[in-house]
Amino acid sequence: MIITFATQKGGTGKTTLAIAFANYISAISDRKINVFDFDYQKSFYHKWKEDEVLDVPKLYDVECIDEEQPFADFETLINLKDSNEINLFDLAGTLDAKYSDLLIYSDFIVIPFEYSDVSAKSTLVFVNMLGLLESEAERIFIRSKYDKGYKYLNQEGMDAEITKYGILLKSPVFKRNCLQTIDTRKLTYEQKYAVKKSFGELIEHINETLEITI
Repeated sequence: MIITFATQKGGTGKTTLAIAFANYISAISDRKINVFDFDYQKSFYHKWKEDEVLDVPKLYDVECIDEEQPFADFETLINLKDSNEINLFDLAGTLDAKYSDLLIYSDFIVIPFEYSDVSAKSTLVFVNMLGLLESEAERIFIRSKYDKGYKYLNQEGMDAEITKYGILLKSPVFKRNCLQTIDTRKLTYEQKYAVKKSFGELIEHINETLEITI
């Protein structure tokens, strides 16, 4: 299966959530997890390499994708999609034609967003692009860096709009300082607590959709 973390705007915590999800699912699933960093900045990959100094076993391997059209023959992409392994992609926060094939054939696209005007608008632009691509992937929206003490004036309208295009997880990932120090080898108790409800809901939805247990 292919699970892709993608947005149209950087700064929404996409890579942090991708790392947290890879760590979280590696602790609860017997399936092999393969991570592919498809971001220009290679933040996931660089963090994974930095963590080699930690005296903790690695949970998964991270592969960088540098080709402009890595899935031109589709065979690699289809094999990843049909695999029983969990293939997790982290994309750049930008629109780029080289992501098209992956966005079309992913099983799930996880879209972190915030309620700022810029993030809200860019999220809708990204969703519109997925529609133009005729992407077959299920869109799963996750509220990132959510401040439960703040009243977001556009939340009701934004929630109503994005639920036209996919699933909005009920549980947000709240703004937590502990997530700023995340590594690729483990989740601390505080980090696991910060993402447990959101990821539990995400995994439950994946299991129900594909009729499997991951």
